[in-house]
Amino acid sequence: MKRKLINICFIFLFANINLFAQSQGELLFKQNRSQEAIGYLEEEVNNGTASADGYNFLGLAYYQLGDYEKSVEAFDKGLKVPATNKKILSFNQGNSYYALGNFEAAVKSFSLAFAADSTYYPALLNRANSYLMAGNLEAALGDYKKYVACNPYDEQADKINQMINAIVSELSRLEEEAKMAEIEAAKRAEEEKRIAAELEKQRQEEEARRAEEERLAAERKAEEERLAAERKAEEERILAEKRAAEAERRRKLLEEVANSLQNTDSTNMSSGTEDLIEYEMESELD
Repeated sequence: MKRKLINICFIFLFANINLFAQSQGELLFKQNRSQEAIGYLEEEVNNGTASADGYNFLGLAYYQLGDYEKSVEAFDKGLKVPATNKKILSFNQGNSYYALGNFEAAVKSFSLAFAADSTYYPALLNRANSYLMAGNLEAALGDYKKYVACNPYDEQADKINQMINAIVSELSRLEEEAKMAEIEAAKRAEEEKRIAAELEKQRQEEEARRAEEERLAAERKAEEERLAAERKAEEERILAEKRAAEAERRRKLLEEVANSLQNTDSTNMSSGTEDLIEYEMESELD
């Protein structure tokens, strides 16, 4: 679309130049000797002898030589000087910005030119071109429509109308793309939500599985500890029984030994009377 602008940009670039300026720099410029004119014009600007149009000539000379940055600077100097033509300086500065590819700055310059004279439609047209190159289709469309409405018999009217139709189609396409992108974004969001929910479900199931495994492991451990405790208790019981049986066996053995040593021969036993102790007891009566 932007390539369609080639035939409708940079109109009235030299508008309102004072053809009766008499300075050496201005005379050289009017003779298309821009390179020679620049030195004189710069000197006139620097020493304050430049005419009201001198700044415009200097900016145009730089523009013709392709030095758009110095062209912008020259126009900017002229805009700060009283009695200069702000409309033409702003317009030509806008063209220099456009040539630099600084379309946002070009829009501002063309807006200043149009604000200085609301009937200066070349500034409106070039601002439309700048809006278009900057990607602001809605603003460009508004300016193109306004330009055609104010200049219905302009020789470029047909091309501008073609541009208007192209922008309308492009805006419609972009709107449709935006709707489709919105739908796709909604679908992606829904899919991401579904995936997130599925992942969360899997995470919860995994946590539940791990928890179940931990519970079963704890139960197995507890069962193993219980069985180990029972085995230990049984072993201790058996050991205690063995110890008790061993103690009983030793007791009985000792009894047997003791019984075997016990003298039970009656011939060696006395009646027990020989050693009786006699007590004398007196009864005292009151």
